[in-house]
Amino acid sequence: MRTHTEKSIEERIDRLHAGGIVDFHFDLLIDLYEKRDRPGVLVSHFLPEFEAGGVGVLGVAIYVEDRYLPEMGLRVALDQVARLYTEVEQTNRFAICKTFAEIEQARAANKIALVITMEGVEPLGDDLNLLRAFYELGLRSVGLTHARRNAAGSGGIFKPSGSPGDGLTNFGREVVRECERLGILIDLAHINPKGFEDIVGLTSKPLIVSHTNARKFYDIERNISDEQITIIGKRGGVIGVNAILVSSSAETSTLDRYVDHIEHVIGLIGIDGVGIGFDFCEYLFQQLPKNVRTELAAKLTTPHFIPDLTNHSHARNLTRKLVERGFSDQEIEKILRGNWMRILKESL
Repeated sequence: MRTHTEKSIEERIDRLHAGGIVDFHFDLLIDLYEKRDRPGVLVSHFLPEFEAGGVGVLGVAIYVEDRYLPEMGLRVALDQVARLYTEVEQTNRFAICKTFAEIEQARAANKIALVITMEGVEPLGDDLNLLRAFYELGLRSVGLTHARRNAAGSGGIFKPSGSPGDGLTNFGREVVRECERLGILIDLAHINPKGFEDIVGLTSKPLIVSHTNARKFYDIERNISDEQITIIGKRGGVIGVNAILVSSSAETSTLDRYVDHIEHVIGLIGIDGVGIGFDFCEYLFQQLPKNVRTELAAKLTTPHFIPDLTNHSHARNLTRKLVERGFSDQEIEKILRGNWMRILKESL
């Protein structure tokens, strides 16, 4: 039997999730594409987890795996978007949103709003015109790189130092300028330190980091330094805290450490600068053959998944932890929803 205190905490979590949480980085499209011979997977596999966690808005990423590059990059990316549209039109629980007004309409209709993002501009090749084509399909946030190098720039490596020292290419600079012109959010997740610096110098609008962690707790160049956090804060941006790279060891990859990252960002730039970018991908990792998982670990790093924060149905565990750590309802609402919604309202 639940105690009175337990019941009141559950009711508080219910209240905090009622408006829907915002997770601005989820690798949904890659899975829809790989399971394209199993229609309805968005509803059968993902919807129960989204509903259990109270998800309201998701940034869903176009990401193309190494094995499809370079020849099939554009084709696979377009197929991913096509699968999303096909899956969404088969249910009344989702809406692909291109404007903030559409996000508001979706939420008012109790639909989960999906915002298409891009993680690495490999699908563009070196053709800037394709950015406009993806924009018309609904692309509203672009991260220039993943861990690898592409025509725009280089990603930060999963080590304390050693990323390529060069910044954006001429094409990368063109992509950044065109994103600002079109009204596409520029996402600094994964970019190497010099590329980060270049993007800051080329832009004037708020910048985001959709999914990252503080180097204070896990010192790799893929994560974000205190100086970089401060820059995002000064620009009125938001940093989404990632649930995978919270620590270099499995033992300390815990929900408490995840909240440590949130508190660290708040300590540097205030409560308005932090949000959620869970990057839940254990389900993708476990689907890979063992030899591929070994190769990935050698090339990038071994991911340490937080046992009670591995999918969206676990989002309530985070909210409970924020309550336990003494955050107010207003602060929790900003972390779960309000800060990302502010950015989306300003940008879309």
